[in-house]
Amino acid sequence: MKKGLMGFSAIEMACLRISISFVCCLPIVFKAFSSIPREKLLTLFLIGVISIGIPAFLFALALTKGESAINGIINSLSPLWTALIGYYVFGVLVSGRKMLGVAIGFMGAAVLVVGKPDFAFKADGLYTALPIVATMCYGIGTNLTKQKLQSENPLYTTALSMTMIGIPVTIGLFFTGAPAKIAGGQVWLPLLAVAVLAAFGTFLAWILFYRLLQRTDMLFATSVTYLVPIVAISWGILDGETLSIIQIGGMMLILTGVYFTTRSS
Repeated sequence: MKKGLMGFSAIEMACLRISISFVCCLPIVFKAFSSIPREKLLTLFLIGVISIGIPAFLFALALTKGESAINGIINSLSPLWTALIGYYVFGVLVSGRKMLGVAIGFMGAAVLVVGKPDFAFKADGLYTALPIVATMCYGIGTNLTKQKLQSENPLYTTALSMTMIGIPVTIGLFFTGAPAKIAGGQVWLPLLAVAVLAAFGTFLAWILFYRLLQRTDMLFATSVTYLVPIVAISWGILDGETLSIIQIGGMMLILTGVYFTTRSS
């Protein structure tokens, strides 16, 4: 996302990300439309707006002023929001062991990021709140998907939800400065970064997430967000960064949290 912001504004990047994801859906969208019951289309639209549309814009805006490390910690709130919304809105019971795992996992994500040798806390209050709202949207969308679309093909639910948010966003894209920048030929690397993010980090990632959600429970599926900081740190090590003892402890906490969250009763 940071690479994308080197050539585009936050709004432009979010529009491009959703639009390219929508294009990825086109080969299967007509088959998906004929396979999903019509009464579930409203739910798919809501999921597209809540799980895909709103978070894409909020995370992009947050990165313009906030630190990506802080956003990485906040992103780990997704399982907590999923559990709370599931319990208070949908009446889904969550065991104490799983909630303990959620708390430990979040603590581990925070320790992993804060333990970075050159970490410095820099955060704007408003822009820090944006990813918090985004993770709440993930929690709502996850519950809607689990409760309303459990029996549907994840490939088709992804295609339709992305199409329903993708059509209006793609139209809106042409009212931004992105098309002119692309036509000018000066933003090819940022465009490539956004395209990769859209194809793999949005389109493919949502298909895999919906499949995992269909086969397991909600906390199991959303607990993968705890592993994101570990992957990010691993890339940093490959790039020559050092790993502190505190970060190793954070990794152990994350793995412990995932164990409690995903372990069968």
